[in-house]
Amino acid sequence: MAESKRKPGLDAGKVLRGLKITIGLSLLFSAIVILATFDKDAFLKAVNSLTPLIILEVLILLTINFLAAGMEVKIMINATGNRISLFEGVKSFLVSSFASNVTPMATGGGPFQIYYLHKRGINLGQATMVVLAKFVLRSFYFTFSSIFFMIFFNEFISPGAVPDNLFYLCIGLGFLIAIAIIAFCLSPKLIDYLLKCLFRFERVRKLVKRNYRLKRLLVRGRKELQEFHHSLELLAQHKRSVFLAACCTFLYWTSLFLVVPVILKGLGYEPNFLQSYIMLTIFNLIIPYMPTPGASGMAELGFASIFVSFIPRGIIGLVTFLWRFISFYLVLIIGGFITFRELGWERRKNNG
Repeated sequence: MAESKRKPGLDAGKVLRGLKITIGLSLLFSAIVILATFDKDAFLKAVNSLTPLIILEVLILLTINFLAAGMEVKIMINATGNRISLFEGVKSFLVSSFASNVTPMATGGGPFQIYYLHKRGINLGQATMVVLAKFVLRSFYFTFSSIFFMIFFNEFISPGAVPDNLFYLCIGLGFLIAIAIIAFCLSPKLIDYLLKCLFRFERVRKLVKRNYRLKRLLVRGRKELQEFHHSLELLAQHKRSVFLAACCTFLYWTSLFLVVPVILKGLGYEPNFLQSYIMLTIFNLIIPYMPTPGASGMAELGFASIFVSFIPRGIIGLVTFLWRFISFYLVLIIGGFITFRELGWERRKNNG
């Protein structure tokens, strides 16, 4: 009974604040990039090259993207012995994406998706397992894809306008965070070992002893990590489901990464399919750890700075805006509509 009363990780106030910040920063930095790189002739050539066929191709890619995300959730839910429709799987992805985009470092996405699935009859433990398993699959995908591209396709990786040292430092930090996440997930004893090492220092022991909130955070984090590892052990019993979900992960990101080449082709420029895919993989290894909601501002500035290495400067601002509109704003709009309903805004309006 207590479970059914559990609140989501979002409320109306948080949603509005996050929404204002993410849209404001995104539009501001998009405008800065467009104004700083605007070339009238290149812009007119690009706009005149757009055709309805390109819009159709983008819509097809988005449809594949949404269906792959929904199918991944459906497969994971089925592995727990429950059932959920593909439509509900897609909706759970959209509300999760919306919540991620309006919270710093995407911290709201997972909890709200758990809440959404729980409302559909999935118990909290199983819903948590599904969401965490998706997170692990994403981490594996970007970590090993990035390593593969760095080794075998290094000639396609360029920092663009970003200083080399800063570019490779960000990639290194992205690798370290992703590998640490995977290591902690697969071996919960590792965190115990690290904590023991830290507690050998007297200053650390005193800090934790004096700070009740820090002590509580460490205990809670350790407990959740153990529960997460237990969830992975249960999921490992369904290897076929994990393989199918991994295929959905690949299809999801591939369909999303093809948006940029399609935009370039639609604007009358070389699509650079392979280089676009590689650079977007590297870019998405880093961008989730940006502190702003939805990585707004950082995403636009980072994309334009890096992708100018193979996208003409005169249209980089336009491409940046179109990329964010398709991959970010559309999800924000659709996911926001569903999320508002889940938060009961429509019901409160009717009652009022």
